[in-house]
Parts: sequence; structure tokens; C-alpha cells
Amino acid sequence: MKTKFLIVTCETQLDFSYYQKDFFIIGVERGCLDLIGKNIKMDLAVSDFDQVLASELTQIQEQAKSFEKLDCQKDNLDGTYAIKKAYELGATEIVFVAKPTNRVDMNLTILEYCYKYHVKFLNDNTVAYCLGKGTSTLSFAQYQGYTYITFFPVHETLLTISGLKYNIEDLHLLPNSTRAFSNEFIPNTAGKITTTKPVLVIFNK
Repeated sequence: MKTKFLIVTCETQLDFSYYQKDFFIIGVERGCLDLIGKNIKMDLAVSDFDQVLASELTQIQEQAKSFEKLDCQKDNLDGTYAIKKAYELGATEIVFVAKPTNRVDMNLTILEYCYKYHVKFLNDNTVAYCLGKGTSTLSFAQYQGYTYITFFPVHETLLTISGLKYNIEDLHLLPNSTRAFSNEFIPNTAGKITTTKPVLVIFNK
């Protein structure tokens, strides 16, 4: 049984070939079409599919191993449903692909998904995930393609940063503070982060 899950909710330029072998792959809305276009087999397609044409929906049904159409009137967003479904199926790791839209409220879901559901958020320009309390290392080799590093606190916390362009000790951050935005790597140097409560780390190109 696979315990790593990839959830794709939109069309991107990302290459998903890395995930084909070891990840259970879920398509949501137009993310299903992105997977089909890249010849990536879906284990599950799930959504209300209100953003796809009838002909596209038929194609999705034909390509997905399993298919679940949600009611448009529901308590959870499609992405939230897919995450909960992944955990029901035994997920211990979730990579969630989405990109910003014109709806600011929808864009805020990244905060809940990363913090509450512990997903790793990914798109063409961004990687985000939750750093647990304690000390963590940010690998320059892994994330050197990203220009900016932001730390976003969900809870009041003390944040210590070393090894990055802007360093500080015991910075007092209130929930939702923007004081730790837009840091940067020093070339070939890993960053070291210590926090007393979990924070979101966001890498942006």
C-alpha cells in the first residue's frame, strides 16, 4: 500500500514523473487534465468538476482508475476533500499542487492545508510546508532555485534564524505577523531555523 500521495488541482509546468512509481496520485478538477496531458496515471479523480467541459469529464472518467464526483453543494472544498480522502487511504505524506487564483479567500487555504493537514504545497513558483517546533535546516542545494524565504507564524512564537541573509535571535512573532518575510539564502550555505511553535516556511521564485 502506498503511503505517499500527490494531489494535483491545476495545470502547471511541473514534471510529475518522479511521483509515478511511489506515490498514489489524485487528480482534482483541471489537475486531472494536467495529469492526463503529461501521461501520468491517476489512481483517483475526485471533484465536483464544475470547471471542466463535458467532453473533458468523459476523458477524465476514462483515464482515472477510480472516479468520484462530488455534489456542488458540500461542506468542504474539493482540495480539502481530496486531502481528507488521502488520509483515509493511509497517507503519511502529501504533496499538494495548486496555484494562486483571483479569489484571495481560496488562496488562504494554503495556510490551513500546510499547518492543519501537514501537506507540502507546490506550484511552478512556490514551495511551502510547516516547520515543527525546534531546530530545522533549510537545504541550499534543495531550494537554491527560490529567491525568497518567508516564515509565517500561526501561533505566537520566538524565531531564531542563522545562515541566511538576514539573521536574528529570538524574534518575537505574533500570529499572522509579516515581520519574517522575504529572507534569502547565502550561496552554498544552509539556513538554520529554531522556533518555539510551528511556523510555515514559504519559498518563492
